Amino acid sequence: MIPVLLYHSVSDDGDAYAVGRAEFREHVRAIAASGRVPLDVTTLARGLRGEQPLPPRAMAVTFDDGFADTLAAVELLAVAGVASTVYVTSGHVARRGMLSGAGVAELAAAPAVELGAHGVRHVRLDELAIGAIDEELTASRACLEDLVQAPVRSFAYPHGAYDRRVRSRVAAARYASAAAVKNALSHAGDDPLAVARWTVMRDTPAARVAEILEGRGAPLAWRRERLRTRGWRHVRRARRRLGAVA
Repeated sequence: MIPVLLYHSVSDDGDAYAVGRAEFREHVRAIAASGRVPLDVTTLARGLRGEQPLPPRAMAVTFDDGFADTLAAVELLAVAGVASTVYVTSGHVARRGMLSGAGVAELAAAPAVELGAHGVRHVRLDELAIGAIDEELTASRACLEDLVQAPVRSFAYPHGAYDRRVRSRVAAARYASAAAVKNALSHAGDDPLAVARWTVMRDTPAARVAEILEGRGAPLAWRRERLRTRGWRHVRRARRRLGAVA
């Protein structure tokens, strides 16, 4: 199995998705002590495709959204020799609490950090028409590439929401990798355009992170969409249509 951790914010003042600073330092120690080989998501995806061998005990660390505190978090990881991938919502750049344009550039220039796109508006792509999906995929990448003057090859589905239609547009946009959520463990047979991740929350202790890194306490990722996921998508779409009519 290949644990891929999903963080959002590292802050003492955030919501349930924000891991406290002291706790995060304990997480970093657990990652460094795990014997795992940290990869960025695009390198992991190449291994999943068989384009290069995957190291034994591979893992990855990711951050979603582009909070300003991500800079300090990836610096702590880099000091510990841990690579990371950070997915930035381009339309949120320079908002309060989020990375500035200069911060995005600094992040992309940091050692062992891969910058990825996370859409423009952080909306569920599986609720959008094809044209709107394509706009989210291409405009977010174009904005980030303009800020960092380097290619952006990876994408993370906002809210983890995608279906076959969305995945096909990610492939058509020529992203080399994409990250889903699933709250499951990735593995050698996982989808390189829907890499499974496990969400780390404020109340997640370092011991639980260590357990996940050993492949315990979470299911292996599935390739076929679960009925529960499909059913919830239909509910969301119905609510969206009702809201448009009201």
